Amino acid sequence: MRSKILILAMLLGAGCLCAQEKKETAPPAEPAPAAAHPATISAEDKARKNPVKFTEVSVTRGKKIFGTQCALCHGDKGNGKGELAADMKLTVPDFTQPDTLKDRTDGELFAIIGSGKETMPAQGSRLTDEHRWNLVNYMRALSGKVPEKATGKEPEENTITVPQ
Repeated sequence: MRSKILILAMLLGAGCLCAQEKKETAPPAEPAPAAAHPATISAEDKARKNPVKFTEVSVTRGKKIFGTQCALCHGDKGNGKGELAADMKLTVPDFTQPDTLKDRTDGELFAIIGSGKETMPAQGSRLTDEHRWNLVNYMRALSGKVPEKATGKEPEENTITVPQ
């Protein structure tokens, strides 16, 4: 009987040690989301000018691309309240607020769309330059900038189709 008690005590002791070891080696809790940091953008990118004229036509084209490529996180209205962003508990910029983009050049926005930022995937290989510039124009319109009226003489869009 004494040997059974001794074995039971040893097993309980070993179990406690294993539990303690597991507790000490348990993976750390999820880190807090990193604070937003600006994307690294070269002076050349920052100075880059948008070759696509800021017109209603360009904004409409940008809106179409935004709806298929950006709205899931940035929201249908560009207000940062997209379904995926909410599910992932991400804080996404609200482009409808004029202050959000006021310190960004078109070249910076173009570069960020192309290379991505933090949890935002890069779109440079998925979208043509023209798509990206139209997106920049749409983002400017979201924040309150008023595009020029369409003249009917705008060039046809040179791209094939918007990726789905």
